[in-house]
Amino acid sequence: MLIDFHVHVFPDKIAERAIDVLVKNIELAYAIDQKPCYDGTRDGLLKSMAETGVDLSVTMPIATSIRQSESINNFAADITDGKHIISFAGIHPLQRDTEAALRDIKERGFKGIKLHPDYQDIFVSDERCIKLVKTAGELGLYTTIHAGMDVGYKPPNHGSAEHLKVLLNKVDASRVILAHMGGFWQWDEAEEYFVGKDIYFDTAVVSRFMEPEQYRRMIINHGADHILFGSDMPWEDPRDTLAFLKAANLSDEETELITHRNAERILGI
Repeated sequence: MLIDFHVHVFPDKIAERAIDVLVKNIELAYAIDQKPCYDGTRDGLLKSMAETGVDLSVTMPIATSIRQSESINNFAADITDGKHIISFAGIHPLQRDTEAALRDIKERGFKGIKLHPDYQDIFVSDERCIKLVKTAGELGLYTTIHAGMDVGYKPPNHGSAEHLKVLLNKVDASRVILAHMGGFWQWDEAEEYFVGKDIYFDTAVVSRFMEPEQYRRMIINHGADHILFGSDMPWEDPRDTLAFLKAANLSDEETELITHRNAERILGI
C-alpha cells in the first residue's frame, strides 16, 4: 500500500495555465529547472498513480485569495472518491469568519486543511494564523503547512522555522503536518527546533535537494511514526520520492509507517 499524502490537482480549465505560471515563478526566483511530472488534472493524477504505484493520493488545495475557499472546497469535494483520492480543504487565514468556515469544512467530512504562508502572504506566526490552526485542532482537523522556503518565492519567508516555532508553541502541534521534512531549505533549523516533537513531517519534494544522511538522521531521530510519504506531485515523481526513502535503509516496519500506516491513522481508514 502506498499513500501519497501531498499532491496537487487543479480544475481542468486552469490546470495548464496554473502549472505554467508556477514553473515560470520557480525559474525566475531561483533558476531551478522544474518540470511537472503530470498535467495537474484529476484524470492525469489517476493515470499517473496507476503508472507510479500510488494507491491513494491526498490532495492539498491552497486558497490564494480570501474569496477562493468555497469554490476550491467544492472542487475538492467533487474529486474526493474515498478510494483513490481524498482531499484536504483550502482556507485563507484572512477570510471572514474562519471559525464558521472551519466548522463547515469539518461537517463536509474533510480531514484537514492546507496553508501556504508565502502564497497567502501572511506570516505563519501572525495571530490570525495561530487562531486558525488552533481552532482547526480543536475541531479535530489536521493542518498541513508549507514549511520553510518556497522555490517560487524570494524572501521574506512567511513560513520560516522561526515563525513556525511561534505558531507551534500556541497550538495543538500533534495535529500539524510540516511539509518538506519540517522546512524546505531549512532542515538544520527543523532538526534543532522540531525533530522529536509531537508533530508530523511529510517527505514532499526533498529528494533533489536534501542530503541523504540528514534525511535518514531526521527520520530516525524524529520517529517513523511521525513521517508521512508525500511527493508534492506534479513537482516530484512518487517513484523518485520512494527511491529516496528506500535508500535511507530503514526497517520494513518504519517504511510501512511512512508509506501508509501513519496516513491511514490520520485519515481513519
